[in-house]
Amino acid sequence: MLTVDDEVAGSFTLFAAEKDFFDAERLNLLTEMVSDVCFALSNFEKEARRRQAEERLRVSEEAIRLNSSAVEASANGIVIFAHTAQGWGIIHANPAFERITGYSLQEATGQSPDLLVQTDREQMGVQEITAALREQREGNAILRNYRKDGTLFWNDLSIAPVRNDQGEVTHFVGILNDITDRKQYEEQLERQNNHDELTGLANRNRLKERTELAIAFAQRHRGAVAVLYLDLDHFKRINDSLGHAFGDSILCAVAERIGQQLRERDTAARIGGDDFVIVLSDLSSPQEVMLVADRIRQNIARPITLQNHELSLAVSIGVSMYPQDGDDYDTLLRNADAAMYRAKEAGRNGLYFYTADLNTQALRKLELEASLRYALERDELLLHYQPLLNLSTNALTDVEALIRWRSDDGTLISPLDFIPLAEETGLIVPIGQWVLRTACQQVRQWQKEGVALRVAVNLSARQFRDDQLVHIVQQALEESGLPPRLLKLEITESTVMQNAEQAARTLAELKALGVSLSVDDFGTGYSSLAYLRRFPIDQLKIDRSFVQDIMLHPDSAAIVRSIIGLARNLRMQTVGEGVETVEQREFLRVAGCDLMQGYLFSRPLSATDLIALVRKHQASQPG
Repeated sequence: MLTVDDEVAGSFTLFAAEKDFFDAERLNLLTEMVSDVCFALSNFEKEARRRQAEERLRVSEEAIRLNSSAVEASANGIVIFAHTAQGWGIIHANPAFERITGYSLQEATGQSPDLLVQTDREQMGVQEITAALREQREGNAILRNYRKDGTLFWNDLSIAPVRNDQGEVTHFVGILNDITDRKQYEEQLERQNNHDELTGLANRNRLKERTELAIAFAQRHRGAVAVLYLDLDHFKRINDSLGHAFGDSILCAVAERIGQQLRERDTAARIGGDDFVIVLSDLSSPQEVMLVADRIRQNIARPITLQNHELSLAVSIGVSMYPQDGDDYDTLLRNADAAMYRAKEAGRNGLYFYTADLNTQALRKLELEASLRYALERDELLLHYQPLLNLSTNALTDVEALIRWRSDDGTLISPLDFIPLAEETGLIVPIGQWVLRTACQQVRQWQKEGVALRVAVNLSARQFRDDQLVHIVQQALEESGLPPRLLKLEITESTVMQNAEQAARTLAELKALGVSLSVDDFGTGYSSLAYLRRFPIDQLKIDRSFVQDIMLHPDSAAIVRSIIGLARNLRMQTVGEGVETVEQREFLRVAGCDLMQGYLFSRPLSATDLIALVRKHQASQPG
């Protein structure tokens, strides 16, 4: 048998005519011949394999050289990542990568895949690439990337894993395609299709699209949408007297002023000439529309100085509301347009709702706001004081200052009507400062007359966010001469929890002044006990809704007991608000509540009547 590397390659056969021709000598000779042939075949096979290996190596090296040349010559940026202990890092980048990004290979080597994203990580594409790296799969995303000099370019990035012989991912290859020109062209087309060329506001196409989205959102969440149709009064005179170029500049200024009053989710559009449309989405009430519309009217009315001319503009605004005035774009726009013409017929520079009832509300709101702006100047605001009774000792040592407004016609306006309006317009800040100063002065005067009472003053959410609050409180104490221990500041639970970290800092600064701090309407919000322990609170006021139900609903009674127990454990005083019956008072007393406040003992009184009540009560006490 002929064998090569222990494998049968063939046979060597000889025939002889004579019997016993193959003796021992001849057999040895044949064996030696077979061995020589096998040796020759083996060498031939090895030589063939060597030549094949050399050819494969040559082809492989050529392929590698070609691949390397292709990578280096590619117009697309190509980058190779390797996995290290610190994560994926760049080990190679081609010249196109350097040209596109501005980073040299030396600067890029060792950097993470975030190199070009920088801090702009809140992109959908970043999540896709991160997931592809984590899951060791291919990935593609269009990203906002940034060159070494900080300039933006759009990158259509594709990545793919590279595996070794064992199937393990050892590297990733990324291909960068700079599509900035394409994106700019798309944006240009988008602007042409969806934006007004003159002002940059939305055009009719975008307006319709955004209105329909706002309506769909309102349908799902049972909200409201307002469409405001604005027309500049007597704008034709400007074009006729100063020219269309001047008029265009005015329109741009008006567009900018409109945009200043809107939220990100709202839409402003110019639909032709001097006609503008605004879509207010996700509204809770028509009152929001009135306030926005009034701000826009006031902002547009500010004088515009242009080319040595100073102009004052007026605007007529018509409003339609979803769902009462229509449930589609065309109907709402048509009805807002009709309402705008009614505003012009009513004397221009006004606001008119398509629904008559809303016009009455809007007029009432605007009149109330105008009157409120002058209430401080006209001394129409006054304070009443409601006493708090100690349930253990029956002593009267605390009062709460409550604002009242008596208008110039003598009508007493409820705080429920004007306090929300003051919050919305920002008037709550000067009004709140007046309340604080007046209460401190009054209590100081009572102290001089021999009656020491601690006064509670409510702080609104807007006041509490004012970075001048601590200075204002300190100034009120110093100007009045009132000892800080006789001032208590009340903040609602929801206000405190809006920004708990900031609230903790503000409360600590107020506490350092020596005043007391109380959380009003406690139990109606979502206080975290962890935060409550950190706040330097002295008192919790149990909301009246729980107090009024304690004799009717076991759940309310249990909540009140829990609040009292919580306050006791945190060494805080408790006040039961809205106490109107003897049964409510006795429940609070037995439960361990410290103070009560409500009509059972006294309504809010004028300063004169309050001090009379205090003296009468003190005189009735034994000893």
